[in-house]
Amino acid sequence: MNTILSKDERIQKLKKQLKEKEAEIQQLKKENKNLQDVAEKLTRLLNIFCNPHTPPSKQMLKQKRNKKKICKKLGAPQGHRGATRMTPKPTGTKLHALETCPHCSGKILKLSEVLRRIIEEIPEPQPAEVTEHFMQTGICVRCGCVVAESDLPDEGDFGKNVLSHVTLLRFEDRLPIRKVVGSLKRQHNIKVTHTTVLDITRRVSNKLRVKYEQITYEIRRAPFVHIDQTDIKVGGVTYQLWVFVTQSCTLFIIRKAGYADVMQTVLGKRYKGIIIGDGLETYRQYTDLIQRCWAHLLRDSADLAEKHDSAKILHKGLKKLFENVNNVTYEDPPDERQRLYDKCVAEMRQWIEYVNIHKELRKFAVTLSNGLKHWFTRILHPFIEATNNRAERALREFVVIRKIIGTLRNKKGTEIVETIMTMIATWKQRGLDTFSMMRTSI
Repeated sequence: MNTILSKDERIQKLKKQLKEKEAEIQQLKKENKNLQDVAEKLTRLLNIFCNPHTPPSKQMLKQKRNKKKICKKLGAPQGHRGATRMTPKPTGTKLHALETCPHCSGKILKLSEVLRRIIEEIPEPQPAEVTEHFMQTGICVRCGCVVAESDLPDEGDFGKNVLSHVTLLRFEDRLPIRKVVGSLKRQHNIKVTHTTVLDITRRVSNKLRVKYEQITYEIRRAPFVHIDQTDIKVGGVTYQLWVFVTQSCTLFIIRKAGYADVMQTVLGKRYKGIIIGDGLETYRQYTDLIQRCWAHLLRDSADLAEKHDSAKILHKGLKKLFENVNNVTYEDPPDERQRLYDKCVAEMRQWIEYVNIHKELRKFAVTLSNGLKHWFTRILHPFIEATNNRAERALREFVVIRKIIGTLRNKKGTEIVETIMTMIATWKQRGLDTFSMMRTSI
């Protein structure tokens, strides 16, 4: 039998249901806020590993682009020139003659045919030569100074070959110290400690420091310079690792000082050349002669094109502009290059207007606007490059070493690393033999 509720009872029941609904709504709002906070944290974390500037080693979460499978014929394409190594000229001969058969020990009758093979071999590990040196002393008849001269290193018991070899094992071959110690023991039966290896690199760095300063002055006179920077730990504190690359020099410098101070330390207060780099504000504060890196720009636009359809046409337009910038040569008359420059700037302004229309692209519009005067510098100065790939390639070697060593201990360690890496990179850039140059320099 249904109970008929009075008016007051019905009102009380509705109020109770309303309170329950309000409590449920509040609980759902609280849960929704918690989920939004979690989603925001995950998005920030995901952006660390999924952005156009993430190095390949950290792109584990980045989705691979879908590419159509194209069936191709296996092997090298038609007309491809082989890369087989040339057979070296023999430096000696050795005859292998059998007296008895290796299968049945029967007597061998020699045939006229002789098989021929050329084998390259390295000598067995040789122990180090230990030489006692006697230096004749003399007295100067003019000033009375007692002198003795030799071409031996100023300090320590190791010769120049050992100093050069250890330094190159450490910084060119990128071996950890324990591997350097093991290599010396295996190849030359030289027993050294970890501390000795560090001390050897210190001695070499001190000898190379003058040449390091000379490279700084050469960079100041260069017509252009590629610049890039990244972080590196020194004693647990974050410092900046800078690289400056010209046509014939590479300079590394590690500083905790401000960006502007580093620029003035390396380039001086009035550098007259062109800087090729990314969108660092310090460059614009330092000079107006800048070529912004198109590799960064196209990487950003390609990432936007994957996420938003509105950015696909933008990416195609920027690629076309890059082709115009990259195809300019000194054979083009200056007035034509000026007209092309004005045309490209006007077209970039149109793309900025297009990007501002779309809400999801407005942040990218700031990048385009900030570099408006610097995207097309190469059109007026064709001797420079439109990308900063030179500096990024130079920095990559140092980044690998950073992964191996983890952190530098102190200021002296930073000086050793930046000096030796600068000289090795510069010698390689000039096509010189690093061992010979290292030995001559110390």
